[in-house]
Amino acid sequence: MFPSRDVWPVLLVAIAGILLVLFWPLTSALSSSEIVRARLTCGLLTLVTCTAITLLARSAPRAIWIGSAIAAGLGAIAVLLALFDANAHCVAEFEGRSVIIGREFTPEGAAYVAKNPGQTASDLLLDTGGRVEPLWKSESIESCRAWVGWGGLLNVPLFAICVSSLFAARPARFTVRAVSAPAAASSSSPAPVYDAFISYRHNPADMARAQELVSALESRGLRIAIDFRDFRENEHVVTEMERCVEQSRFVLCVVSQHYLTSGFTSEEAIMTKTRDLIDRQRRIVPLIFERVDLPMSLAALVGIDFTESASVDPVEKLVELLRRPVAV
Repeated sequence: MFPSRDVWPVLLVAIAGILLVLFWPLTSALSSSEIVRARLTCGLLTLVTCTAITLLARSAPRAIWIGSAIAAGLGAIAVLLALFDANAHCVAEFEGRSVIIGREFTPEGAAYVAKNPGQTASDLLLDTGGRVEPLWKSESIESCRAWVGWGGLLNVPLFAICVSSLFAARPARFTVRAVSAPAAASSSSPAPVYDAFISYRHNPADMARAQELVSALESRGLRIAIDFRDFRENEHVVTEMERCVEQSRFVLCVVSQHYLTSGFTSEEAIMTKTRDLIDRQRRIVPLIFERVDLPMSLAALVGIDFTESASVDPVEKLVELLRRPVAV
């Protein structure tokens, strides 16, 4: 579930959507009962979808919410265009009032139009005394009635899904939730800002692994630091590296054949080991993506197997570790 502060954006989206449904102009060709049903249906859909997204926000990966936002946005645009088209082709004027017609003629209507070319829909209604059924098919009339009514208003809940999904896709680090310092942590140490900092080599394979880790861990409510997003602008990279290590409970090392060739990743490991000696905390966690010969400082630690031969789900094992208080 969203932390309480994250409920407000989606709540505002729901309120704005419901107000839009209530005041969206609908054709006077609809009866008052049809207008009420259309507004209630789409208003309820807006409320239900926003509530569902609020409840499910942290239980689905960020990529799903981004995909949902794109799909809902495209769907809303398509429905809006269909509504404009329906208003243009499904409504005609007869004796100063709007009348819903159809898009398809009956055989008799098609024959009549063929004999009287150039007439508008309003002209045809004058010839039939305002009767619609002789000229247009009943199913076509009902289709037009739906599109100028509740069908057209579907763009509002779809836009609400789009915007709410974008809020749900926000990284968990932007949310505010109560954080209690580990029970065994030293009182002289500041409360950690992040649950973990990810140290990795900047090559395509390891960057992809690091980004997948961020998505998987943040979707479970953990606070993760990674260089490309959390290093502050206009600061020295080593200074930012040290800050993220200092403010994280754990440092996750994405171990591959390239990892130990990076000077930066080695610096991160050194800084973490120095902090370990000061705080008596074992905070380095090797994540083994490829079998390589590790230096003694890492080889002595029990890592988490992320290779294809792993016997347990490594992500769940890592989540369990990150939620565990760090022992002094």
